[in-house]
Amino acid sequence: MTKHDGKPGESAPQRKFTVDALLFDLDGTLIDSTAATERAWRSWGEQLGLEGFSYGSHGVPAKALVEQYVDQPRRAEAYELIKTLEMSDTEGVVCKAGAVELLQSLPAGSWTIVTSCTQGLAEVRIGAAGITAPEHMVTADQVAAGKPHPGPFLLGAERLGVDIRRCLVVEDAPAGLASGRAAEAMTLAVAGTAQAHTLKADHVVDSLSQVGAQVLPNGRLEITLGLY
Repeated sequence: MTKHDGKPGESAPQRKFTVDALLFDLDGTLIDSTAATERAWRSWGEQLGLEGFSYGSHGVPAKALVEQYVDQPRRAEAYELIKTLEMSDTEGVVCKAGAVELLQSLPAGSWTIVTSCTQGLAEVRIGAAGITAPEHMVTADQVAAGKPHPGPFLLGAERLGVDIRRCLVVEDAPAGLASGRAAEAMTLAVAGTAQAHTLKADHVVDSLSQVGAQVLPNGRLEITLGLY
């Protein structure tokens, strides 16, 4: 994690590297939907009569969680229920610190969102947070296997027309970071959903406010990590 332990007035240390594109997770990375998500899953567990159910699987697709907790005969019903509950509750969904500024600094076509949400839920939450949905967004209902499988990020890079090994995956959850690593992308973890020391990534920051991007003459993106 980037830290600044120098004297007051000194410049914060910075780390710089270049990439072709950025692939962002949505929930917990660009937006904070934690309260809404937990309310929806708590209601889901209660309505299905799942004793002792507690939601704690951030970054894992809803369908995978349904398959984990519900027997086969009720899975279709349970999946439709959680989709309805999540899409109907956007109270408190907001952008994370630094997200808007970072996205505004990136040229169109140099970034997209790769999320474990379905397309409908992603669009609802993006709208609630007040950001514009990017072209080429990858959602859970567009891939055969979700995070931590590498497929979602591989598809994101393919849609942007870039080599995944020249992309930066920006994630907040262990499952998403595992997906990025499996895809062979560079990874940046944003602490918050999980504690920094539990996040396995090439770089770790406390907030997207610590991330800057500049377009270089060759069209690549210079990423700067530091304290601003």
